[in-house]
Amino acid sequence: MSMTPERWRHIKDIFDALVEMPESERADYLTVACQGDPDARYEVESLLAANDDAGDFIDVAPAPPEDKEYSTGFSIGPYRIVQVIGEGGMGMVYQAVRVDDLYRKLVAVKVARRGFNDSAAMRRFETERHILAHLEHPNIARLLDGGTTAAGQPYFVMDFIAGTPIDEYCDTHKLDLRARLRLFLTVCSAVQYAHQNFVVHRDIKPQNILVTEDGSIRLLDFGIAKLMDPEDDSGGGTTSLVQMMTPEYASPEQLLNEAVTTASDTYSLGVLLYILLTGHRPFLFKSRMPREIWDTIREAEPRRPSAVVALPERTATGRDITLDLVSVARAIRPGRLARELAGDLDTILLMALRREPQRRYSSVEKLASDIERYLSGQPVLAREDTLSYRTGKFVRRHKGAVSAAALAVLALSGGIIATSWEARIAMRERARAERRFNEVRKVANSLLFDVHDAIRNLPGSTPARQLILTRALEFLDNLAKDSGDDRQLQRELAAAFERVGDVQGQARESNLGDPKAALASYKKALAIRERLVATAPNDADARRDLVPNYGKLSDLLWDAGDSAGSMEYSQRLLRLAEALAAAPGATTADSLRLATSYLDYGYKLGLVAGDRAKGLEACRQALRMFDGLKSAGAPDKRLLRVQSIALDRTAELLEKDAAGFAEALAQRQNALALKRKLLALEPVNTDYRRLVAWGIFDLASLLSKTGDRKQAMEGYVAALESFRQLSAEDPANAQFRKDVASAEEALKHARARP
Repeated sequence: MSMTPERWRHIKDIFDALVEMPESERADYLTVACQGDPDARYEVESLLAANDDAGDFIDVAPAPPEDKEYSTGFSIGPYRIVQVIGEGGMGMVYQAVRVDDLYRKLVAVKVARRGFNDSAAMRRFETERHILAHLEHPNIARLLDGGTTAAGQPYFVMDFIAGTPIDEYCDTHKLDLRARLRLFLTVCSAVQYAHQNFVVHRDIKPQNILVTEDGSIRLLDFGIAKLMDPEDDSGGGTTSLVQMMTPEYASPEQLLNEAVTTASDTYSLGVLLYILLTGHRPFLFKSRMPREIWDTIREAEPRRPSAVVALPERTATGRDITLDLVSVARAIRPGRLARELAGDLDTILLMALRREPQRRYSSVEKLASDIERYLSGQPVLAREDTLSYRTGKFVRRHKGAVSAAALAVLALSGGIIATSWEARIAMRERARAERRFNEVRKVANSLLFDVHDAIRNLPGSTPARQLILTRALEFLDNLAKDSGDDRQLQRELAAAFERVGDVQGQARESNLGDPKAALASYKKALAIRERLVATAPNDADARRDLVPNYGKLSDLLWDAGDSAGSMEYSQRLLRLAEALAAAPGATTADSLRLATSYLDYGYKLGLVAGDRAKGLEACRQALRMFDGLKSAGAPDKRLLRVQSIALDRTAELLEKDAAGFAEALAQRQNALALKRKLLALEPVNTDYRRLVAWGIFDLASLLSKTGDRKQAMEGYVAALESFRQLSAEDPANAQFRKDVASAEEALKHARARP
């Protein structure tokens, strides 16, 4: 039964009454209060058990439990028990050693409880074992073995980690704020890896993140982790998990038993980082009762970190937290700690702890990126990107270059600096001019890559992207006039022209609907890149830059109706990609480029040149290569995206013949499933949202051809609604307007058919 807010309040009221009663009176009251509702009774009893076991769980780690299952010296499979090291809702964890002399190594053995008849709990145990079997990361505890005891209890064996919870480690070693942030980045790497493998941990807390004596991180305990399935809209929440999570680290949606995504882990990481940096918790709890913690997290706002450190506080367990104690543990003066936290760190933490999942960082990777930007003195993306803020960050990064910082302020406020004149002034001014030249170049590249890429797939970002890229191009164009043979600057200029072309009219991205301007920008980029290759034929990176340039020109000419020109650039693309993939030192990225080139060429060959058989052959070759790259560990999100597109394009060629409808339908369905997995990773990403909408639209179009009118109509309507929402969020985006028009026209024709 789902846990609605009304049902939760009913269960909580019963629980509140029971905890105030003597134990001898509880049974009778519970029988009357839950009469006819066994599920409610189960929940209340679970809460009572959790409350009785909680003790001082907020501040004091519990002592190792008594061995309730197996005694020291007992064998489980080939492993001999040394001691109990933990106990959870699903089973016991033992320290053990292998006894068959294959190797001598301490391990941790997790065994399901005896009499484990709860099917849901058993599924969670098996899920944890399945998850660990598929996670290979240096900072995640490894699964070594598994089996079933003589009593029929499943167990699995992991690395034994002799470590300290991360918060205790940081305090004991008196790590400063920057050292704590760097250690936290390693945790983010492990969690992001789990997310890329479609696993949400759901119980991130210091006790599940151990640090060994050499400073290595290990993420443990996937006991209530969840495998993400974009096809499952249940959210993965169950009432039985409410009492298993650690409330003070759980996200609001976990506590409300709502849909759980990767954003829930981002929230828990925010709580962890808050504690590491401030020594306090984001919320002030009046007691250590679980119900008090849950209500506070769901209803209150987190306290600002820079303000909370100055507050003396006594925890629910009676432990005093003072500014002096917190500062000593962080090797910083008390007066400076609040100043260090104020600003960017405040902003990062409060964004990670936002109540609404969609308003937090869209991924752990984005959270980690902002921390890295803070550590390197760059503007963090969670902060409102005002002129004064970005300029201030720039000045702090370059304290020795006051004149260059002043120049950056002018550049960011709209002025184009005539550095070419500075380069020709007298010798006594040349050094200062060169410094200014390099600073403006850094500003341009920050706009071109950092700022632009951060907002690229945000709703409503198209006009801002145009402004950012145009400004960066102006800077680089002025610099290039006096750059001489600076090849790297020429590459940067070509990249700027290409990105401006994307915003102007790249049909596969958010654009302003000006394909002629886009064509001119792409050709400028191409001219620079071909000149660079001509002057240095062995420069592999310069040749790689040509690959997307050829592809985008081919796409633009395709849309303009120039089939011959489109095929010419597609052929150039394929020849170059084949040469790069066959060259010594070729990378996985080169193989990915080749697979994508086969797809582009095959699709256009089948549709433009009319050679459907050869086109299908090339598309299927691309699919086979994508499958191989997945095994080789290619980047997950990019690979998922291109695989979904490859399935769609192959399906489109198959649909040209009714005999291919069945295979095409399977391809369309598989493509849509991959797109939904992408969207689950970044729910606000407009590119992924558009991909899913087109996946629904294309599937509806095929269903219409097969005669399934009802499902086709439902698909058209759903796709149109998604396109309209995207367009409403970004009215300047010509791509979205075109999508709406296409869907409206298709729906109109579908309704007109008898």
